[in-house]
Amino acid sequence: MGAITQLAEGATSDELPRRGFRSAARTKLAPDVHARQSRIALLAFQSFPDREAALLFLNSNDDALGGRPIDVASASEAGATRVADALRARGEQAGG
Repeated sequence: MGAITQLAEGATSDELPRRGFRSAARTKLAPDVHARQSRIALLAFQSFPDREAALLFLNSNDDALGGRPIDVASASEAGATRVADALRARGEQAGG
């Protein structure tokens, strides 16, 4: 008998067996890598007119940066600085 059937028959959700979430399938990012990715993603979302454009920028190969911006930013602080500079330059070109 499934959980939905059990609930329909009067069992409470607290009485049902719980399955643990399996997070072991994904590896955790190092805190510094996570911080760089977050910072660059936020800057991209602020720099582009919509979410799709920001995601396209972050995930598309950029020859000037030598790879996908999100990967370049994740690799090192110097890479994150290069991506941030590229985003700011795009913003300046679009703004004036």
